[in-house]
Amino acid sequence: MGRSTSQNAAAFDRGIASLTVLSLLCVYLLPSQSGASFSTYLLAVLVVFGGSDRWREFFAVRTLPLLLIGLLLYFSSSVWWSQAPSARGAFSIYSRCVLIVAFAVALATSICRIPQMARWLPRVLAIAAAIAASAALVDFRLHPTWDARLTGLGQLRNSVVAGFAFSAGLMFASSVALDGGAAWRVMGVVCAALTGAAVFATGSRAAYLSVAIGLWTLLWAWRGSSMARWTWWLAVPALIVGAALATLTLCPACTDVLFPRGSSFRLAIWAAEWQRLMDNGLWFGLGVLVPDDVVLDGQLFVHPHSLYLSSALQGGLVGLLLLLAVLLFTGFNLYRARRQEAAPLGLALLTSGMSGYLFDGWELIDKVSVSWLLLWMPLGIAVGVTSKMQNQNPIAGTSPRQRSIEPIEAQP
Repeated sequence: MGRSTSQNAAAFDRGIASLTVLSLLCVYLLPSQSGASFSTYLLAVLVVFGGSDRWREFFAVRTLPLLLIGLLLYFSSSVWWSQAPSARGAFSIYSRCVLIVAFAVALATSICRIPQMARWLPRVLAIAAAIAASAALVDFRLHPTWDARLTGLGQLRNSVVAGFAFSAGLMFASSVALDGGAAWRVMGVVCAALTGAAVFATGSRAAYLSVAIGLWTLLWAWRGSSMARWTWWLAVPALIVGAALATLTLCPACTDVLFPRGSSFRLAIWAAEWQRLMDNGLWFGLGVLVPDDVVLDGQLFVHPHSLYLSSALQGGLVGLLLLLAVLLFTGFNLYRARRQEAAPLGLALLTSGMSGYLFDGWELIDKVSVSWLLLWMPLGIAVGVTSKMQNQNPIAGTSPRQRSIEPIEAQP
């Protein structure tokens, strides 16, 4: 009886892990966001009603899960001080919050319970991203866009969204290329080449920055995170940034080459939206249902072009500080557990997303989308690897007072 129960529990865990991977695969492979959400609905039902042990395991890490819940509760509550609150809008936001939490719980506990989850997750996603990138490149070749920028297919039919999605794919592929057998290393290199070409074809400078910082983080976490090498790993990007600034200063014409679209009105958009926030609720924002459209000098822009500014508009400085706390604690947990499998990938995805979203993005609480790859996936990995680290060293997860009263075994 006990063995049968154990086998059923293991099968249930594998089902949860499979749905978790499927939810992320759908971002690349399904044509619509609504279609991709079906697997997340089923995942949420299984996680919510599948037993309390999974939730206890998730909240054992304490600070980060509580910050996530606080962030989502705050932003979802801001529905009621939005300009036009509605029951339908509230239901949509609350349901998305449940999906995000269920996904984070499922990913974290799957990493702890499924031995091969941390290895197969980037492999499967790298292949899916490479397939999507190949299809987008072929379509771009056959049907060039008016601005000569790749837009992707399906729910990635936007140059910036495609750039961020393929940036995440490049992180997955690079992780596979760095860690695996010979065949998987070759596969990782091929997938990295395809996703890298797709990122380049999008022409998104935010995606370029995202890729550069993400790859640097991945390489650093994989090889160079010992304190003795800090100077080398910081010196190289500092020299690159210095050289770029010197080039732009000494050669103004180079600016047009590096930034053919200039600032794309970002500085003006940010100034206008910041003033809008100052005038209408600096501390608590305008509510999560605030319209994304930005009107500037008679021109309409579809969003504020910065996830952080968009979050501040929705939740004010309180919401922005909560978001930064979640991201920083995610990074801290990943850094502390960087020797665990999947932690370098999580750290690379996090820094990639945090840097790219400085200059683009707008919707923090969304159905399964690119933001799940770059924000909520690193958070789930952070909780999972931290929990695994605590399980490997139980005393490290206890308080100093608890450690001080641990019984001491007599020496033989």
